[in-house]
Amino acid sequence: MMCGAPLYFPPPSISTARYSSMPAAADVLDFDSPAPSTPSGSSSTEPAAPCCAAPPPPSQLLRAATARLMPQRLPFGTAVRNKYQQGSPTAAACGGALPPPIKLRSVSTPPAQDVMDAGSSAPSTPSDCSSTMETTPSPRGPLPTTFPSPYPAAAKPTPRPPTRVEVRQVWAHNFEAEARLIESLLPKFRYAAVDTEFPGTVYRPAGAAYTLTPARRYELLKQNVDALDLIQLGLTLFDSGGRLPLLASNGGAAAVWEFNFREFDVTRHRHAPESIAVLRASGVDFGRTRRHGVDAAAFGPRLRKWLRAGLGRAGLVTFSGGYDLAYLVKAVYGPGYRMPATAAEFEGVARSLIRRPLFDVKEMARLCPADLRGGLDNVAAKLDVGRAVGEAHQAGSDSLLTCHTFVKMRGCYFEDDGKLAKVAGVLTDITAY
Repeated sequence: MMCGAPLYFPPPSISTARYSSMPAAADVLDFDSPAPSTPSGSSSTEPAAPCCAAPPPPSQLLRAATARLMPQRLPFGTAVRNKYQQGSPTAAACGGALPPPIKLRSVSTPPAQDVMDAGSSAPSTPSDCSSTMETTPSPRGPLPTTFPSPYPAAAKPTPRPPTRVEVRQVWAHNFEAEARLIESLLPKFRYAAVDTEFPGTVYRPAGAAYTLTPARRYELLKQNVDALDLIQLGLTLFDSGGRLPLLASNGGAAAVWEFNFREFDVTRHRHAPESIAVLRASGVDFGRTRRHGVDAAAFGPRLRKWLRAGLGRAGLVTFSGGYDLAYLVKAVYGPGYRMPATAAEFEGVARSLIRRPLFDVKEMARLCPADLRGGLDNVAAKLDVGRAVGEAHQAGSDSLLTCHTFVKMRGCYFEDDGKLAKVAGVLTDITAY
């Protein structure tokens, strides 16, 4: 020590890391501007001055004080990794191993958006929290190369194959089993379409039918129903969307029922020959119906039970249904039943017995703006409704075509419940206009 020389204690040595392979990372990286460079005079280590060395110039002291007060700027995330990888927050500054440099790349175009399909729980856009701007790969495969439209076009619906329909023939031997099956389906299928086949009309008007008064039309209906017996009853159960019951026991086929009755004897009872010829051509075997048909005395109580259980609760659908409804009422009360004297009286009996909306597709057609005149097949053809099974004048097939025609007509012209309510209860040959 030199006598009289001032005592000077130099500042502690400052260790700085030299990053020659990459620039120091900024808080926000601008890819368009050049990265800042490391000062040329920096070094990884700086030896301490000797104890008795001459004091450094003031400019060097100022730089040393500034370096002590301002922390060294390290690349983003380096301090955190050093803390856990090296065991000390100053490991790098004390000569420990440094983390590998962070590789940055410039992205000229933003990553394509990940497309999320309906119902998926995957995020609609990829995760982008990485400093490398790398997108999270889609769980459904590579990302698209172009931006998807925010409003993708709706996929074309795949046409469903037509449902196979089975007309279930009901005879005396399987009547109980089919009756129980129908009862089990009534809670779900609240609509019912019915069609009846009978021996024609043996009482006919002298002139054209359109000249008849409502009272005369009902009088002829009463005379024919009282004199003749039912041959077939077709029944189709369906829901508000027109769907039929599908039976797993029959390979998933849709079910339609056709009841064959035994009361009519073509060799003894009155009938219209042209009507019997049409039924024979449609496949009706009058000998078989006479031998194996359902007894009307057994069918009546079961039909009443179905009505109480909800048969046609939302609507009972017919086509030109005056005769259909009359034969249903006669079936409930038995073959000896006689129709009321007037149409008003009969309407009262039918409403008290059935207690559900009645829809006659023929009368609905009269109120449509389009020309829908004609029989069942003509009206269905004008609405582009095809016969799914069987042929005309088969009760099961006709009831199904009545169902499909009603559903199509309702969707086209009676989509409002108020419009549909206005046509409920209007029946051909019964309702007075």
